[in-house]
Amino acid sequence: MKKILLSAILCSTLFASNSFAQLPDGSIAPDFTTVDVNGNSHNLYDYLDQGYTVVMDISATWCGPCWNYHAGGALEELWANHGPTGQPGVSASTTNDVVVLWFEGDASTALSELENSSLGNWLAPNGTAVDFPMCNDDNIASLYQLPYWPILYTICPNRILHESGQLSASGHYNGAGNCQSANGATNGALLQYTGETVSCGDPVAMSVDLQNMGTSALTAVTIEVLDGMTSVLSYNWTGNLATYAMENVSIGTVTPTATTTYAIQITSADDDASNNTLSQTIGTAQETNMSITVEFLTDDYADESYMELTTASGAVVWSEGNENVAGNFNTGQFPPPADPTSPLVNNTTYSWPVTLSSVECYTFTLYDFYGDGIGASQWGGTDGSWSVSDNNGSTILSMSAADFGGSDLGLVKNLTASLDEMSAQNVHVYPNPASDVVNISFENTTNDTYVSIIDLQGRVLGTQSASGANGTQVISFSTEGLATGAYVVSVTTNGLTANTNVIIK
Repeated sequence: MKKILLSAILCSTLFASNSFAQLPDGSIAPDFTTVDVNGNSHNLYDYLDQGYTVVMDISATWCGPCWNYHAGGALEELWANHGPTGQPGVSASTTNDVVVLWFEGDASTALSELENSSLGNWLAPNGTAVDFPMCNDDNIASLYQLPYWPILYTICPNRILHESGQLSASGHYNGAGNCQSANGATNGALLQYTGETVSCGDPVAMSVDLQNMGTSALTAVTIEVLDGMTSVLSYNWTGNLATYAMENVSIGTVTPTATTTYAIQITSADDDASNNTLSQTIGTAQETNMSITVEFLTDDYADESYMELTTASGAVVWSEGNENVAGNFNTGQFPPPADPTSPLVNNTTYSWPVTLSSVECYTFTLYDFYGDGIGASQWGGTDGSWSVSDNNGSTILSMSAADFGGSDLGLVKNLTASLDEMSAQNVHVYPNPASDVVNISFENTTNDTYVSIIDLQGRVLGTQSASGANGTQVISFSTEGLATGAYVVSVTTNGLTANTNVIIK
């Protein structure tokens, strides 16, 4: 049977609070190297590997709440009492276990704005120069999927991130005290799953981040994958990880036949079992038909939206909304619409019929350029939604703000189709390859039968209907005017569709 496999990924990073958009508590903090306004270099993981907890403030010079917190002096007090020994402004009696890093995270802000913003001099908000490192870094907001300004993170030595918020100096230090410390001699920890999450009938490559949370070097662990009580994969890792060091480990492949939740766990000897297990669901894309419909309800900011269907190789076979311009997502820079004559309108439902051009796995992706998804209710507006349905009107994929408990749509949500393949009876295409004419023979049982020839870009080049007589029928298309190459012949009857390829020579 022919297979049309469809999955969807929602890549709509949020600018307002959402558990899927910003890095959620418990995430691994992305590493970075940055340079402060005095020309000093700072690497996050270098500080963490030395045992420091890093408190990071990402602000914008035009942001009033950012200014008020900065001028309040909580981070300066934290730096003075707990910062690295010997650094400017750090007390001789420091606990020497916290680093403070401050960022201007708006990519459109010039370095000069730190001294000359409309709110004041950020480098000396109270008339005295700030002692902790201050950086103007255009990349930090996108790296940390910034949902709003200001945002303050506490990053523990084991690289785990928590949003700490605008706390007092003592509040930040108490939070640092909650960081998990290395314990036990042999203590491997599985931090997060990093492998593939959707199967289109092929093996799924599984991988995890492994960290040494022990006091001795970690040199070997056994990682096992279980489906229920059944072990389906086992991997013996060897290496040499120092305390808090981590490595991404490829553990092998599994081939689920249905959506499956796997337990991934360390089964070798370990001094702390509390961090030995992860749970990961792998979705499966099921068979569906070639004719689908994409429906999209825009929110209050329709010009921020862009959506596309891509093949397994990443080729775009359909798109709508603003153009897919690399680097523009989550920046507020809106490119022109894909169809300049028909830009999307706010709070409007659109419906687009789409004919898939070949038998393979497809991905539906929705982006938001501003970064706040298609949930506008946090701005006092109306949320958007989207769905993909088959040619019977049955929904294959869908998402609305309600799927996230009423919050905005978030970053990277995998959904899978769950429909049976649509087929007509005894469809034959001949000759194949064809030179002058293509004949399509099929068993007709209804007046509602249509035959189309479609190019690989999804354009319908011709359609004919059945005569109405039951039994075997033949419909012919002349190949005159058709370029040499591959085409799709589509037969639809009673809303069911069968497709096959034909070569024109």
